[in-house]
Amino acid sequence: MMHLFRLVVTIVLCGLAVQSAYAKWDEERDITTNGKDELVYYYKTNDQGQKLVLDKYVKRLIFIRPDRLHKRTIRLIKVDGQAIEVISDPFSHYPEQTAIVFENKDEVLKKLFLAKKIEVFVRYNRDEAMSSFQIR
Repeated sequence: MMHLFRLVVTIVLCGLAVQSAYAKWDEERDITTNGKDELVYYYKTNDQGQKLVLDKYVKRLIFIRPDRLHKRTIRLIKVDGQAIEVISDPFSHYPEQTAIVFENKDEVLKKLFLAKKIEVFVRYNRDEAMSSFQIR
């Protein structure tokens, strides 16, 4: 009987540990336009009010920075210190948003989901800036 109790407690604790491992990103839920499906997006906001959204459906990141300089290019991100070359694509209807696409989507998506720190290197014409996101 005691063995069964230990087993149940171990399973419950493992379940809580797995949930906390995936609770690093904040969640945002959205209903599709047809109203049938609920989509879950993961995001982080930094101290400067910038937002990084992990879109697991299209397998990309979305960098959101509300500012006057909408023409931005992102060619590099660092995930836990490891540099990853990316391609940026601005949204035409939402100029404060920039999609970040990577070559090996599944591998990079897994790294992003497990990351502790993500640095986004943003270029505005000739000026460069770095945005950092801590994921706990």
